[in-house]
Amino acid sequence: MKPVFEKIVGQEAVKNLLAQALRQRAYSHAYLFEGPSGLGKEAMAREFAAAIFCSSENPPCHTCKSCHQVAAGTHPELRIIQPEDPEKDTTVSVEVIRTMIKDIYLKPYHGDWKVYIIPQADIMTFQAQNALLKTLEEPPDHAVMILTSSKPQALLPTVLSRCQKADFRPVQRERIETWLQEFRGLPREQASALAAYAHGTPDRAVKMLDSESYRQHVQLFLTLTEVLSEGRLSPLLEAGEFLQRDKNQTLEILSMWQEWIRDLQVISLGGEEDLLIHQDQIQRLKQQASLFSSRGYSQALTILEEAREDLINYGNLAFVSEMVLVNLQKCLVGHKAGTL
Repeated sequence: MKPVFEKIVGQEAVKNLLAQALRQRAYSHAYLFEGPSGLGKEAMAREFAAAIFCSSENPPCHTCKSCHQVAAGTHPELRIIQPEDPEKDTTVSVEVIRTMIKDIYLKPYHGDWKVYIIPQADIMTFQAQNALLKTLEEPPDHAVMILTSSKPQALLPTVLSRCQKADFRPVQRERIETWLQEFRGLPREQASALAAYAHGTPDRAVKMLDSESYRQHVQLFLTLTEVLSEGRLSPLLEAGEFLQRDKNQTLEILSMWQEWIRDLQVISLGGEEDLLIHQDQIQRLKQQASLFSSRGYSQALTILEEAREDLINYGNLAFVSEMVLVNLQKCLVGHKAGTL
């Protein structure tokens, strides 16, 4: 048996760990896929689940019935554990975990295994984590649980200690570039620009290729940088009104801002263009670097990080979004701040 995880970019250490388990058909009762967002932790969890159910010599084959069912989310022995109402709830409640526990001790009807994936396991309440502990301590032989988390510090130490850890790490730019050329058929120049933009997280490159809404968010962000460089507060607040619609989108935009400021720092210090994340925006960056105050870059990064923390800790979206623009203007184009 030679397990194949070609859909996942990089993460060779994780692939080797899971491949060995598949070859031996000996799985840990619980895995924790941990690492920064955008590295494919949930995608790997689904690929691993497909490989467990797959009967091919090189699982997951992506062609058998089981693989198709996993891809469609209809496999009878796969459970994805989410909040009761994913559109409204921000946590996985103890009731959701208790329902999972009742199900996990029932033997599988199809095959030998049942797989439970808990994406963003850190959003489980403490009560939910405590409820899960007994199952982690005394799991049924037929069950494999896969927890994913970008914030494992939010999980109870007793939960962490009962999971086999698989660390996901940022992927080298060259590896992402090669993958985009080989598996997405992109020309080298486009793959190189996207790999730089991905900044070690392949999901960003895939979103830029496949998601029209994500591309629109990027365009809105670029427009925002242009309006900021003009130095007028009223148009800036008007252009930034979209930040008040969705917290996750705003967190994404704040991350873009942080990377943009770092690119401006590279240019202001005369660094190599290969170090830039937004390599397709070099002229725009150079123009803005000539307009912004380089003395304000460090302060701007602090403002953005504090805004992220405020939003994550349930700060008021409208207030935080407006204040971050006001404060960015003060520190980057303060000499024009009096012009409304």
